Amino acid sequence: MSLGEQRFNSDRADVLATHLTRYRRILLLGEIGIGKSTLALKLLRHPTMQAGHCQLLELDPGTPPFGVPGTVSLACLSGNELIRQDCQALCTFDAARFRLPLILAARRLIAITEKNSDRNTILLIDPPGVVRGVGGAEMLMALTETLMVDVIIVLHREKSPIPLARELAALKVAVIHLPASPAAKACTRLEQLKHRTRLWDHFLSDGIEETLVLDQLPILGTPPPREAQKAWTGRQAALLDATGETVRMGEVLQLNKGKLTLRMVAGKTAEPVSMLIRDAGRNPMGKLETMKRVDIPLTVGREPVEMTPPFILPKAGSPPVSSNLGQAWASLVGGVFGDPLVHVRFRRLKQSLLFDLGDPVRLAAKMAHQVEAIFLSHAHLDHIAGFTWFLRSRLGPFAPCRIFGPLETIRRIESFLSGITWDRIDDKGPIFEVYEIDRTSLRHARLQPGRKRVDLPEIPIANGIIHTENSFTVKAAICDHGIPSVAYALLFQREINVRKERLTAADLSPGPWLGTLKQYIYNDTLEAEIKLPNGRTGIAGELADDLTIIRPGKKLTYAADMADTPDNRKKVTELARSSHTFFCETAFAMADKDKADATQHLTTLAAVHIARDAGVERLIPFHFSKRYEHDILQIYNEILAAAGPVQVLGPRLPD
Repeated sequence: MSLGEQRFNSDRADVLATHLTRYRRILLLGEIGIGKSTLALKLLRHPTMQAGHCQLLELDPGTPPFGVPGTVSLACLSGNELIRQDCQALCTFDAARFRLPLILAARRLIAITEKNSDRNTILLIDPPGVVRGVGGAEMLMALTETLMVDVIIVLHREKSPIPLARELAALKVAVIHLPASPAAKACTRLEQLKHRTRLWDHFLSDGIEETLVLDQLPILGTPPPREAQKAWTGRQAALLDATGETVRMGEVLQLNKGKLTLRMVAGKTAEPVSMLIRDAGRNPMGKLETMKRVDIPLTVGREPVEMTPPFILPKAGSPPVSSNLGQAWASLVGGVFGDPLVHVRFRRLKQSLLFDLGDPVRLAAKMAHQVEAIFLSHAHLDHIAGFTWFLRSRLGPFAPCRIFGPLETIRRIESFLSGITWDRIDDKGPIFEVYEIDRTSLRHARLQPGRKRVDLPEIPIANGIIHTENSFTVKAAICDHGIPSVAYALLFQREINVRKERLTAADLSPGPWLGTLKQYIYNDTLEAEIKLPNGRTGIAGELADDLTIIRPGKKLTYAADMADTPDNRKKVTELARSSHTFFCETAFAMADKDKADATQHLTTLAAVHIARDAGVERLIPFHFSKRYEHDILQIYNEILAAAGPVQVLGPRLPD
């Protein structure tokens, strides 16, 4: 248990301020839009707090109430004016993804506070509104320990679960519960962009142009490839000294012939030794947001390795929606109003997966040749109507295609095949290995037109895993839609990136040996020896530590039609936990919840709540009822207002 739990009314800030003077490090905890930053500023200005000198440590780089977006900052009051004393650049708005840099920057600002203030200084700490999933738990625990927090003020809505309750109970600090004001609500994404951009433009108004040779300073973070010169324009950039402190910060104006032109704001006099660039920058409309990853085509011998989204044919109707998962592109082919079909195309493999078989009209027939597996949610017509297209596209000497689905899938596919005359294809009919997902096992049969069905042994299911390959794993959960409807999670293999600067420093040239090294890492055979280009040998584990950056593989979750029940929510929340991209059916707006319940579909808020509880990074809502085709903003306004830290992807909407 925590050392003490007390409750205050959020309208009595004077009583709370008086109580807080006994503490020196005060952390405010709450989701985005709950009034956390408003309370921090109110306490900072309270006479009781100011009597002992109070400072504010603002740790939200994405939606700071003041100061410089893309940084963490330290401020105090001078009279009635808020003065920024110092800031440390992160050059990102994604606090959950870059937790460690954020905590290190906060620690540097704490050191400045201890150096320049007396022991009676009260420090209010306003962290990002990340209070769900692994990201929220890790951030709370790390900030509490690193910043030596004395008390945590937890803001939460009435009748809502306490965020991170288990972690709070485990911490040895006082906890104060504070019901949020009923009027508190999150800003829309557009309001956040406008506020963030306004702060950034104000900061840059004092900047001057500066030119640097790109090779003169090491570039830290996640800069775009040098070949993509246009992608550098508008990026946040910071110059750092030898201790990692920010010397000055600004924006890239252009990259041309190895020279970087920036608008920089004067800061400290220390000599910069490196530059930091991550994913914060301006979009084509001039708004400051997280920039998409930029990939440059690579070549192996003479054949290009595809690094572009899958080829989607231009057709009328709702535009497709895509998400870049690093190792693959995932596209909602028919858009948010079309019959469901998600096409996952791997980058470096001639391999695709399909989730449901709705409307394939935008997919070229050759795409069907690369499909290795289809994952069907259920057998309603709008989810399987594309099977005829797929069947015709697979005529020829192609490898077997796996089809996964709920019980009765084998019978349905067999019946469909038997309803067609196959007298002119000889043995070139498409081959399917069909799997029916039960709770504990997979029923398995091999089907081919003109041949007898072959029943194969059942396969046990462990931990929900229904399929595993070298590059990915698929898990499933059976939900209720009046009939069984299966949701799926696609987990990619770990991402291994070779550090080119380390290769150069070690005087090693790239080659096939790097592929061997990656395979040893994937297989956890780290004791294996590898022959290096310089004639020596190295141990795989040591080479991995020295030459590579290894990140967990990303996760995609697909949840189609299902009723809004506690059991369904629990299953899909666990399945989607920490997903990079979450495709979730969102058939109805809240005003039509009665229709959603009657037809056993999800509403906007149900989809958002599942996404937030699961701690997903990106939500792609889909399968909208056609009744909203002329008022799509009704759907997206509800989703964006409740999405909080979850990024919502969809068709381009008007500002």
